[in-house]
Order: sequence, then structure tokens, then C-alpha cells
Amino acid sequence: MVNFGIVGLGRIGKVHLLNIQRYFTNARVIAACSNKNKHEEFLKEHGVNLYFDSLELMLKTPEIDAVIIASPTAFHFEHIHQVAQARKHIFCEKPIDLSVEKVINIKETVDAAGIHFMLGFNRRFDPHIKKLKKALDQDKAGRPRILKITSRDPEPPPLKFIKHSGGLFLDMTIHDFDIARFLVEDEVVQVMAYGTVFGDSNMETLDDIDTAVVTLIFKNGCMVQIDNSRYCPYGYDQRIEVFGEKGKIATQNILEDAIQTSNSSGHHTARAQYFFIQRYAESYRNALFHFVQTLENGQSSTPGTEDSLAAMTIALAAKQSIRENRPITLPTRS
Repeated sequence: MVNFGIVGLGRIGKVHLLNIQRYFTNARVIAACSNKNKHEEFLKEHGVNLYFDSLELMLKTPEIDAVIIASPTAFHFEHIHQVAQARKHIFCEKPIDLSVEKVINIKETVDAAGIHFMLGFNRRFDPHIKKLKKALDQDKAGRPRILKITSRDPEPPPLKFIKHSGGLFLDMTIHDFDIARFLVEDEVVQVMAYGTVFGDSNMETLDDIDTAVVTLIFKNGCMVQIDNSRYCPYGYDQRIEVFGEKGKIATQNILEDAIQTSNSSGHHTARAQYFFIQRYAESYRNALFHFVQTLENGQSSTPGTEDSLAAMTIALAAKQSIRENRPITLPTRS
């Protein structure tokens, strides 16, 4: 049995806690660090009887084997260091930090502590994307030549969140950057990005955008095009197409149901699912299943700090590309 502590009980923190308490037989959340007055009833309802106002106090609980870090990004650096010093394993939400130097420092800290560290790039564990990856591994499309990723949200997060999130590329598109690396199995050498604000003009005051098109060139020659929007009127739109030397493999957008109605007014299907937590519910569970499994069998936990650093480097290059209106060449990764 893997005993978890959790720090941060916002939207994603609660998803992780509920998934473990409801679906896991080999893991449980036994402690939480949060605002006690705000979350005490929620924690009691779901079998968590140990709650603390500080992470330092929670880490003194000897029964805790691993900690889920779901606090705001600004606190990740401090929290990871505290947990690593306590020699507890870590599952951390993305991004690790908004500073490359701090991510490198965290990698060194985690490695020195000899603990498992896994980053919450949950889309790798989505059943549809896993099947697409399996088909690629079975060479059903041949070597990828063109990869297209569509990622559109129904609405942007609040400006208060955007201010501290790192913006579109470090909060939203970073998932697409990771999936591109995951599917192509190579490193990006060039990034070109275009972006603008079509919605709330206040976003510009935060040096952010709500719509973007990004082109990635991989070392092996594969070209990737990613389109993002934070204003999608028909719901949450997530699609991937891989075109290779032998053919094409694609995932379709997931609708609320599979019912299609045809009559004199035309063909009608359900709406697209509206929220990312609904669309990727299974992937959040699968990511934690994978993490627990690696703790049990001693295998390395991936995606990890290297994957975080790679995706973050692409995101920062995309921001630079828009700022300077030119393609950005990335340093060669070993």
C-alpha cells in the first residue's frame, strides 16, 4: 500500500485525491496540506483524517511514502525541495517551474535524493493517445513526416490565473509540446510561432495570447503543426493526426455521446465534451496508476524532469519566436 500526502487542493488536487480514494486498491491519501477551514469537510468525507497548515508539518508523518504536489506553480520549487529533503517520492503537476535554471536545480535535487519523480503530463496516458502511440510503434504509418495537433479550450482561465501561469505556451500548449516529443520520439531543433489576442484585450497587458499556431521541426525532419485557441464555441476540441511514409493515424474529438441522428433537417451528433477534466478523466487516473506501479516495481517514473525541461524549452522558444517574429533554433540536447 502506497500512502500519499497531498499539498494543494484546488481543482486538480481534488481530482487526484478523489481518483486515489475511489479507484485505487494499492494506494490511499492519508494526509493533506491545505486550508483546513476551507477543506476539512471535504477531506473527512473522503477518508483523509490528517490535515496540516504547513507542508513541513505534514512531512513529519512517517507513514507517508509519496507526495502529490498540486499547489500553484509558484510554490513548486520550494515544495519539491522540502519533499525531496524528507526523502518522499514526488508526483508533481506541470509545469515544474517557469525558470529553466530552477528546473535544472530540481532535477539535480531529485537525483541526489534518490527518489521517484513524475510530472503530471497526463495526456500520455489517455487511452486514445496510447492507442495511437501503439499503432505508431507497430509501424502502421511508417516514420512520421507530419504531425498535426489541435488543442482548443471553450474559454480561457481567469486573468488572475493567467498572470501566474506562464501564459498559453507554458500552461496549455506545453501538453502539446510533450505529446509531440512523445509521439515523434525525437528532439525539436527549431520553433516558429504566431499568436494574437482575439478575446479579452486585458490578456495583452499580461503579455499573453489566446490563439496560436506553432510549427516544430524535429532533428529527424518530422514537421509538427499545433493550433491553439482559448475560445472554442463548440466545446473542448482535441485531435491528433500523424502522417507517415506508409499512411495516416488520427484521433478524433471526443463527443458527449456516440449517438447520431439523421432526419430531414440533416445529420446531428452530440456536442463536444466541454471541460478538460471531463475529456481527460481517465488519463488522470492512468497517470497515477503508472506512478504507483513504478513505486511498487522499482522502475523509473516517466515523464520526469528531463521531459519537463524539454517541453519548457520549446514553450520559451515559442514565446521568443512571437516576440522577435523569427524561427528559434534550439540547442542540441544530448
